[in-house]
Amino acid sequence: MSMEIIMPKTGLTNTENTLDKWLVKEGEAIKKGQVIAEIESEKTTMPFESPADGIIHLTAKEGETVSVGSPIAVAADDEAEYAAICSGSGSKAAVSSGEQEKSSQAAQENNSPALKAEEIPAEAVVMPKTGLTNTENTLDKWLVKEGDTISKGQVIAEIESEKTTMPFESKGSGIIHLIAAEGDTVAVGNPIAFLAENNDAYEAIKKSGTGAAKNTVSSALASDRQQASDTEKTAGAVPAAEPAEKNRSGRVYASPLARKLAQKAGVDLGLVKGSGPKGRIVAKDIEAYTSQKAAELPASAPAERAVREPVRIPLTPIRRAIAKNMFNSLHSMAQTSDSVEIDVTELTAMRNRLKNKEKQLGTKITMNDMLSYAAVKMLRSHPLANASYTDTEIIQYPYVNLSMAVATNYGLVSPVLKDADTMSLVELSRGLKDLVDRARDRKLTAADQTGATFTITNMGVFPVDNFNPILPSPQSCIMGFGRCTEKPAVYNGEICIRTMMVLSITYDHRVFDGGELGSIMTTMKEYLENPELFLVQ
Repeated sequence: MSMEIIMPKTGLTNTENTLDKWLVKEGEAIKKGQVIAEIESEKTTMPFESPADGIIHLTAKEGETVSVGSPIAVAADDEAEYAAICSGSGSKAAVSSGEQEKSSQAAQENNSPALKAEEIPAEAVVMPKTGLTNTENTLDKWLVKEGDTISKGQVIAEIESEKTTMPFESKGSGIIHLIAAEGDTVAVGNPIAFLAENNDAYEAIKKSGTGAAKNTVSSALASDRQQASDTEKTAGAVPAAEPAEKNRSGRVYASPLARKLAQKAGVDLGLVKGSGPKGRIVAKDIEAYTSQKAAELPASAPAERAVREPVRIPLTPIRRAIAKNMFNSLHSMAQTSDSVEIDVTELTAMRNRLKNKEKQLGTKITMNDMLSYAAVKMLRSHPLANASYTDTEIIQYPYVNLSMAVATNYGLVSPVLKDADTMSLVELSRGLKDLVDRARDRKLTAADQTGATFTITNMGVFPVDNFNPILPSPQSCIMGFGRCTEKPAVYNGEICIRTMMVLSITYDHRVFDGGELGSIMTTMKEYLENPELFLVQ
């Protein structure tokens, strides 16, 4: 099916952009990721990449201002569709059909008629959008049971996005019918449950098999579940030699239950042939594939000669986001790293004295608190380390939103302490502790992880002395601290045992140069070797 290419959103408040220049011609074959146009926003002109393969039909003209989300072109799958679009028979309805039409097609392919939404008094509970670029989330855990009566505002599930796990509140009241299983990855806007107004409506939804309702988006998920339930009734094997059907992005079509079974069995979905609609892989295909593979193994083969398969670990939304962000950061910025060894004997002694005053201070001052506080004070005299680069300007922030890398059992997160430059050492200590505790308990909100202007990362709990932290875009500077170690050093002209630590800095060379970096390191060295200097500011 053809795909509409729409005007992208280029900023938080962006509502329209100008199509400055087409870089392809009418009827040209294009590839996904190919730069096809230049888009002019209110701030800059940027290249625009095609979201799909196809033959392009241009609908917007050069110089035309188009609202965000409105079509500027259409990518046809083949020559026939392209000709139909150009002739006018390929309407927008054909290009991007509504979800209700899709659900009707899915129902016909499964030989089960789709119910009309208005026939059942119920509303869909849909997967929420958790960020500007968020397209799908994972249903981590249901906090209610099938058939429970729930109230508006009640927390009914935990949703895992690419950044964090968060509670999900019901926007309505009623008797709940669950259609998404724990562990399912669901597109934003697609239903995960339905709320029935009364018992009759609830029973009607359960019998319908699709969960049709007033706000239904698709009955395709229910179709998948019907296919999956057939596993208990069907034992026929399915050939697995042919590769699975894929869409243009290369993604394999498979039901959530099939993906879960494949993950548990260590099966590559790309090797399984689907028997569902349009080649979609369902649960029985996974069972047939594993049974066939088991039958192919020699019965008399000794255990020590069994084939050892590599473990395939599915990417969680958080791991996928980390991988994408780290890769993009390294390939889009002029990152350079340097380090210096610092004598932190006096800083360690002061920290120990403050630790003993925990009762009076109301918080336990840590070494990380002291290092963070010194870094924030350093930014007063080095504002370029608290800035961002764009194609037209360098943005220097009047506030410090301090981001701190936190290792958790589900991945690396970077919560943000807003307006850290206005805080005392005690206030900063309490703020950082609260963020770390909520990060490890998976209670961070999306707002807790946005808006950072400067980042610190501390490897002091590990046997790591020197490392090169990766700079998160679009920040201009990240500061890393290694472990504190006692070693021989020259102090006041004599060799004695001192507590030493390596300070590492990665910065964007587009924002400032090596001379400014040297000045930043000089300030930090002076602060950390003479901690009273930053404490009195």
